[in-house]
Formats: sequence, C-alpha cells, structure tokens
Amino acid sequence: MQATCNICASGVSTILLTKDGCEIYQCAKCRLAFTHPQPDALDEQYDSAYFDLYRSRHEFRLKRGDARLRRIELMKEPGTLLDIGCSLGYFVEAANDRGWRASGVEISPYAAEQARGLGLDVKTGVLEDAGYPDGAFDCVTMWDVLEHVPDPTRHMLEVRRVLADGGLVVIGTPNLGHILFRIKRERWRHLKPREHIFYFNPSSITRLLKKTGFDVVQPPVLGGRSFPGSFGAALKGVCGRIAQPNDVMIVYGVKNGIQIPSNRPE
Repeated sequence: MQATCNICASGVSTILLTKDGCEIYQCAKCRLAFTHPQPDALDEQYDSAYFDLYRSRHEFRLKRGDARLRRIELMKEPGTLLDIGCSLGYFVEAANDRGWRASGVEISPYAAEQARGLGLDVKTGVLEDAGYPDGAFDCVTMWDVLEHVPDPTRHMLEVRRVLADGGLVVIGTPNLGHILFRIKRERWRHLKPREHIFYFNPSSITRLLKKTGFDVVQPPVLGGRSFPGSFGAALKGVCGRIAQPNDVMIVYGVKNGIQIPSNRPE
C-alpha cells in the first residue's frame, strides 16, 4: 500500500512500525510519520474518562501553563489568545490570569462544557468549523494537539488565517527524533497510533510551518520583553536548548508576509 505525505506530497510505502493493528508509515523525504489508513471516529475517543488524569492535575497544569506563558511573553505581550484542543480549559484559565484575553476550542463536547462551567470562553468543535474571523488572535497555542489532527497542512493554514499579522503560534507535540523513541520504539509512551496519527521531528515540523506561512523562531535569550519573572523564563529556555530530557518539543512560529493560497473553498 502507498500513502501520501501530508507535508511534501511524496508517495510513501515504507512502514516504520506496526502497533495495535495499525501501520505507521514514514516519509523518506521529510521524515513525517503517520498512521495509515487513519482510524475511524477519532472524536469518539474523547469521552469523560479520557480527561480523568487531566482533571486530577488542575493545579499542576495551571503552574505549567503559567511557565509556558512566561516564555511566550518574552516574544509577545498579552493580547488575544486561542488555545486549540483546550481540554478542560486550564491553559485558557492560566492565560486569563496573566492578562490575556483567552479563548479555547475543544472537540470533546464533555470537556468544552466543563470549561464553560469555569466561566471560560470555549467553543465546541474543531478550529476549521469555529468561524473565527481573519486575524482574530495575537497568539494561538496547541498543546498535545497536532498529532491528533487528520490534516495538519489544512489545519495550520487555518491557524494562519485566524492569526493577526506577525502573530505567534506555539505547538507542543511528541518529538519522534528524540532518543527515547530510538531506544523504546514500539514501547515509546507517545506511540498511540489509534489516537496519535501524525508524528513529527524538528525537521518535519519546521517544514510544515514554512509550507503554511510561518517562520520558526525561539524565545530570545537577550533583548526580549521584560516583566516580573522574565529572566527566569529566559534562563529556562536556554537550559532547554542545551539539554532536552523531555520527548515533547515546543516549537514557535511567527506568521510571515508570504502569500499562501487560501485554505477556504471559494
């Protein structure tokens, strides 16, 4: 069987791994890996039980969200923010606490309703159907989301559309290039082919961002925005570049001025 790479459109016939009855292919050109064929009814996996662990770590996630926002704020002052795949809304909550005007969109009706119960501005569904206007947000975040998306190219074009000029996208996703994958292979904790349908490494995600109109950037070490805690945020960013114990990578992209074909049907 041959599949088509979502990033470079190459024909792909090389199977990287097989797990849970699924075949994971890898593109020889851009190194994107993906489940093929994609499993049916992806959205039906996200019932109330799916969020039990997330719910039990509310305070931890608020603190982690605050730390992530400090690194974002080295590059972008608080403004409008959209968290895609916001789950129970804890990152939206953390952003509001730091002065952002934050919203969320969440595919799970259960999780979206729970987030609205916290008084948060959260829509149910996927970004492509949410109806946000062009340039509505200064920053878009996606934590552990892009690996679930059925069409990353289409999705990132929509992210670009809803971002203001010079807007920032922040993506957290498992890093297939990390040494832990090379050691554990089928036992790697992120290898869930019925749930995670795309697997990126730094090269493939950079290529996806460039294809969809973003310049890859890093939070500055010197010369970024100054605010209480900014020095600590910059220092943590430096340490993260030197040593990468975490097999989830965080990638930052700025919407550039290059003309990209519209993602919307005429």
